[in-house]
Amino acid sequence: MNAQFERAATLAEARVLLLSGSYDVVIVDEALPDGGGLELVRELAGDRARATCCVVVSDRADLAAAVDAMRSGAADFVTRPFQPAELSRRVAGAAERAGRTRDEQRRVERLKRICKRLNSAREEVSKQVDDLCNDLVTAYQDLADQMTSATMASEFTTIVRQELDVEALLRTTLEYLLNKTGPTNAAVFLPTGHDDYSLGAYVNYDVPRDTADVLLDHLADVIAPRFDQEREVRRFATAPELDEALGDDAQWLNDSALVVFACRDEDGDCLAVFALFRDRRNPFPDTTLAHLRVIRDIFGEQLDRVVRIHHRHTPDKQWPGFDVEEDDHGHADDHGLAA
Repeated sequence: MNAQFERAATLAEARVLLLSGSYDVVIVDEALPDGGGLELVRELAGDRARATCCVVVSDRADLAAAVDAMRSGAADFVTRPFQPAELSRRVAGAAERAGRTRDEQRRVERLKRICKRLNSAREEVSKQVDDLCNDLVTAYQDLADQMTSATMASEFTTIVRQELDVEALLRTTLEYLLNKTGPTNAAVFLPTGHDDYSLGAYVNYDVPRDTADVLLDHLADVIAPRFDQEREVRRFATAPELDEALGDDAQWLNDSALVVFACRDEDGDCLAVFALFRDRRNPFPDTTLAHLRVIRDIFGEQLDRVVRIHHRHTPDKQWPGFDVEEDDHGHADDHGLAA
């Protein structure tokens, strides 16, 4: 790894170094001579002016230790003993995340400066140049959209960062998603093996209960494998669009508008496929698609983290998929979890 490192033997030494310089990644031992390492992690997580990510190293190889670290604000958690290559990979991932955060901070500051300049220009020439006024409106709208997305991303990240098991993560994500989309049927399909998917969680808004079971199981077989390689949030608002996407299977969603997107891990492998559908007379607007893009990326990152925590002793590329258990009562309730 092409990087420069500095070492601090105690919590006090680390704080001195952090005051005198800027660091992308801090590798923190959970147990330090003069205090707990998680205390430093919490300090760095609470400093919004920094874009520093923490990787916690611990002798405790249990879920409780990992949960403590993640809730304190750590980007990753490594247990001893570990291979140097594994630690290097985790540090590289944390450094990449810190870089993205720093780039986002720069963009926000740049947008603030642009907004200030544009506002000043508007005061000077708004009465003389109509075209400039139009440009200002566009710039403000772009800024508002970007700030809204940034705020939403921060809010959703804070909510799901504490969810370190699949069921809780699915439940929290669906609740947040429905708050942004309004009433809709929603289903999350999880991979259980090669090209196989099962229903992981769902919300039944207006599907008749006596047909919900069959519909959801069929969508797991049809929609999930058909869209698990999709990189965009796809919207099908009309009957011709739905027919082209699903063929004969479009009849299962008659008179419905459909949105589908896949969530991926850092290697690009599909971890989940979301399907949202409701009456075509109440279509999904562009703003909802923008919200879903934010939810998709953050959910994928968190689900990938949960999988790695729970299967950290499983060699790479040997994770078999989610163990999805069918509810003894079927899927006909208004909402539920099957993972």
